[in-house]
Amino acid sequence: MRNLFLLVALVAMAAGCASNYQMANPVRLSRSGLMDDPVQAAAIEKSMTDEEIGRLLDARIQPKLPTSLAVADVSSVGWRAGLRPLSAVELAEWQKVVAGLPPITGIQPVPAIVAGGAGLKLRDLRVAAARVNCELLLVYLESSSAIDNYNEAAALYWTFVGLWLVPGNVYEHRTVMQAVLVDCRTGAILGTATGDCHLKEACPAAYGRVKEEQLAQEAPRRALADLQKGCKALLRQVVAAAPKPASPPGLPPPAAGQGAGGAP
Repeated sequence: MRNLFLLVALVAMAAGCASNYQMANPVRLSRSGLMDDPVQAAAIEKSMTDEEIGRLLDARIQPKLPTSLAVADVSSVGWRAGLRPLSAVELAEWQKVVAGLPPITGIQPVPAIVAGGAGLKLRDLRVAAARVNCELLLVYLESSSAIDNYNEAAALYWTFVGLWLVPGNVYEHRTVMQAVLVDCRTGAILGTATGDCHLKEACPAAYGRVKEEQLAQEAPRRALADLQKGCKALLRQVVAAAPKPASPPGLPPPAAGQGAGGAP
């Protein structure tokens, strides 16, 4: 559905250009420096904020760990959202993203047959992730554009031989990927990440179709690698901010330098 695309796109754009990931941290008037009196700031916030939005901002949602991470690559079918199956190579790359984060025990691709096919809503993906026992859901989508322009050398195309020898066309392909990290239980957005790749090459017109296909394959691959780099940093921060599991009753927490069994 169109609302799923708008949700992912609008939330992901909040990440800005300085970094390709951002945790979702609400801003308070009392912390902004605009007001010195925290009581007055709280009263103004309450009067200015929609009640439902206020409850969302006041909530401090933290994922329940350990858990697997459900990953959904959402593609467009007209104005409808559908799942694109992850390839073995993509799945291996996502496994690398969570490597070194013990609370994230693995990757679970969201199965299209469980999520209900095309016309997806965010809740459909949350339900599908919950059915494969994942507390965290990562949803991302891709947007690509291609351009073919003549440059000054294209004037030699009239010689006919120039069509094969003169790089008179400039082919460009840009891919942007946007992702949101969602707490499956509540639907809260825990953070966002973006990936971007812009490729530009000159090529003779006779080989233009081949060049366009090469760029169309390479740009998404690089954009996904960029997105995964941001997702790894985001997951690291989310894991660090999550509450630590309590020690069993009657047992003290492990001392520094000791594992769960108490051995150094």
